[in-house]
Amino acid sequence: MKNSSLRTVALIWAAVMIAVVSSTATLLVSGRAAQQNSANARWVSEAEYETIQRYSRLEQVRETLMDDYYQELDEEALITGAIRGMTSSIGDPYTFYYTPEELTRSNENNAGLYRGIGVLLQNSEDGDITIVRVYPDTPAEEAGLRAGDQLLAVDGTPVSGADGRTYNEAINLIRGENGTQVLLTLRRGGETLDIPVSRGDVSISYASYQVLPGDIGYISISQFTGDAAGVFRQAIEYFKEQAVDGLVIDLRNNPGGLLDQVVSIADELLPTGVIVYIKERDGTRQDYYSDEAMYDVPLTVLVNDMSASASEILASAVQAFDRGTVVGINTYGKGIVQSLITYKEDGAGIQLTTSSYYDANDRCPQGVGVRPDIEIALEGEIVPLDPDPQSDNQLAAAIEDLQRQIADRRK
Repeated sequence: MKNSSLRTVALIWAAVMIAVVSSTATLLVSGRAAQQNSANARWVSEAEYETIQRYSRLEQVRETLMDDYYQELDEEALITGAIRGMTSSIGDPYTFYYTPEELTRSNENNAGLYRGIGVLLQNSEDGDITIVRVYPDTPAEEAGLRAGDQLLAVDGTPVSGADGRTYNEAINLIRGENGTQVLLTLRRGGETLDIPVSRGDVSISYASYQVLPGDIGYISISQFTGDAAGVFRQAIEYFKEQAVDGLVIDLRNNPGGLLDQVVSIADELLPTGVIVYIKERDGTRQDYYSDEAMYDVPLTVLVNDMSASASEILASAVQAFDRGTVVGINTYGKGIVQSLITYKEDGAGIQLTTSSYYDANDRCPQGVGVRPDIEIALEGEIVPLDPDPQSDNQLAAAIEDLQRQIADRRK
């Protein structure tokens, strides 16, 4: 969720060409070529020699596969596979490697413009991938996809959301050239469906807003990426013009996003204080603050079990400041922060978990989530896209509490 200028350590594969270094201990390293020509020998430090020795087995395996496998192999694919094996061995679903092409697609997705079908997917710890939102005016809506559909296969290839890598692979299978079709195999209730969807250029807004009956401002944020913070500020200005009496922020099915976006939005709502702080493994702490200026109207925040990460930061901050009421069911429970390191040589990158985050009351939602102030389960299988308290009992409960807050302020 944040960018970091962490130091990058290069992994040395085969013929290691290292300049002479200044060191109290140096060793002469000779490879195959050096054995034939001593001019190729290079002096390295003891620490560098230990690094070369540590990765020598990796190089031996690469050489064996390249030389002796019964078919020719793609060396770049072997290297990528080795890197991914290293990241997956950690057992953290949020730590994984991006090829240059994958990182480009990820950046496009964060900006809200990409070639695809127009759905928001979320992966669970048991490996399920679920459609949590179908965006309006997209190929997915036209094909009849629904929030709550579970994705089983793409063009006949089974998919999994067991970790970040397999989840990204599923997304990449869905994307493709404009005008081409992708066949999605879905589970809807007890039925398995094959639905063809045409791909196209999709431009997505990650937030939408309107005024509900009773002068209630309503804003839904589907992800804290793209234009979410900008649309939120537009919504606040609009609600001020309309003189709404209170505000509902709907974070249901919001999987998170970028730290700077949620901090920017929280700053619009909270008084002076710590919105969130992150702590790295060495104990280093970084605080993110709100200033004195705020949009001071009664507030409720809607959450569910698919509200994660940045959604939990906002909900937890609202509770810590006693700024409003959180309504719904216990949230997902992701209280860790990822950093993205890019490699300038080729545009690849690695996302890795680098810290945990806490609210002003020192609460971290990792593994436990945020418990709502008003716990109420949704009556129905999916969260309605159109805000209607008549068909959405969680929204109705949020508005009821909001009206209570409004009445209390008027006393």
